[in-house]
Amino acid sequence: MAFFVGPSLPTLPLGFRGPFLGLFDNPLEHPSSTSPSTVGVEFDTYWNRVWDPQDIAGHDHVGIDVNSIRSTSYTRGLAKGDLSGTMSANITYDGGSKLMVVTLRLANGSTSQIQALVDFRDAGVPQDAAIGFSAATWADVNQLLSWSFSSTVLSAASALLAGLVVAMTCFIMMRRKRPPPPMEIELPVARKFSYGELSTAIKNFSKDRKLGEGSFGEVYRGELRDPRMPPVAVKRLTKLMEYTWRDYVTEIMTLGQLSHRNLVNLVGWCDGGGSDKLLLVYELVSNKSLDEHLHGSESLLTWPERYKIVLGIGSAIEYLHTGYQNPILHRDIKPSNVMLDDAFEAKLGDFGLVRQVKPGQGSLNDTVMVGSWDYMDPTCAFGVLLLEIATGKRPRVQRDDEELGLPNVLLNAVRESYGKGAVLEMADARLGGDYDENRMERVMLVGLLCVHRDRRKKLSICSRISSTRYLNLKLSLPEHSHPSRACWRLSII
Repeated sequence: MAFFVGPSLPTLPLGFRGPFLGLFDNPLEHPSSTSPSTVGVEFDTYWNRVWDPQDIAGHDHVGIDVNSIRSTSYTRGLAKGDLSGTMSANITYDGGSKLMVVTLRLANGSTSQIQALVDFRDAGVPQDAAIGFSAATWADVNQLLSWSFSSTVLSAASALLAGLVVAMTCFIMMRRKRPPPPMEIELPVARKFSYGELSTAIKNFSKDRKLGEGSFGEVYRGELRDPRMPPVAVKRLTKLMEYTWRDYVTEIMTLGQLSHRNLVNLVGWCDGGGSDKLLLVYELVSNKSLDEHLHGSESLLTWPERYKIVLGIGSAIEYLHTGYQNPILHRDIKPSNVMLDDAFEAKLGDFGLVRQVKPGQGSLNDTVMVGSWDYMDPTCAFGVLLLEIATGKRPRVQRDDEELGLPNVLLNAVRESYGKGAVLEMADARLGGDYDENRMERVMLVGLLCVHRDRRKKLSICSRISSTRYLNLKLSLPEHSHPSRACWRLSII
């Protein structure tokens, strides 16, 4: 939340969403845009690794912002959670000395103060300035109880700008909300568990119950008291980034309506109150992940098993893209998110990154990079995954600075082998040549097509490898084939 002095805007800045408080533009998203001339005082309970100071990582802070979300001056002595309870803030500005002072009194009676030299004229603040409050578009834990404002206009000789408020005092009373109570709603999908029930099932998040860690949280093996219930996988959402309560409910509603043999099924959910008590409960898939079988200590996958896995993943992605009312993008497709049952049937999981594309919405553009560098866009990710299954090699990335280009070592190697008519030399040597050459070649070729830079030459949905016509067609890679840079950015189908 922020107190601000600035123009009365007819429209919001282009990049106002997220951490930009509805006041400033995102320079990474709109580098040529200029934020409205605004001076603000932010009360921040969420540390952002991109925009907030590194020396206060993870801490609450108060900052003075001038035409940018990057604070000119900020508190250094506050800890996480200090901006809680009933607080008061006093903001004063003297136009003669150009000094802005912010004094914060916390609930425990302690005070913190920051100050900065701010020239309203140099900052471009208009004479007819608006004052008020604005906030981020995420869930805000603070609420405004009351505020008052007073000003004194100095003589023309000493005034900063004729008619501009040059001496002002703003007194603010605010309170941090209590952690949100458990949702008093019953969602029409999946089962609602109590926090205590799930905590007991996983032995209070015991280390010996931990199965792994995904992009958005930790996963534990759980054994419920109900003897009719098989073991489950309990995911605690601890890395929420911009996750909000609405996102959480949307996630449950979306996942609860999905039904496909190659997707990990959502069993239930729990909201125990507070962001550290958001839990999702999934079916427990018994035979570990594809990653552990390809690169770990688990048994070596035969070619028939690999081909079955390819078909299963392709079928799941095709269902997400075309078989549901709104296309769903799984934005972290990779071997560690593909679980295998005892029959080596693949099940795609870790839906902490799914997003729906509404009808008529042609793309899903995200500013914040999430997921794994080597996987990203679902179509490209599927292609990379096919190559990894066929070759048994990880898709290592070499980073360079050219337009965030990230040439992929595995893609380059497979492409070079294809170019000289020897793509089968890239087949996993551990198979000892025991594979169907025709199918192996097609799997690798479809993988290359999925990462082609020209979207017009891509397969419309590369997961359609599960379709007979793609298995039987004579496929060829277009000339000048290079991996799409979109593979390394969040993109669209």
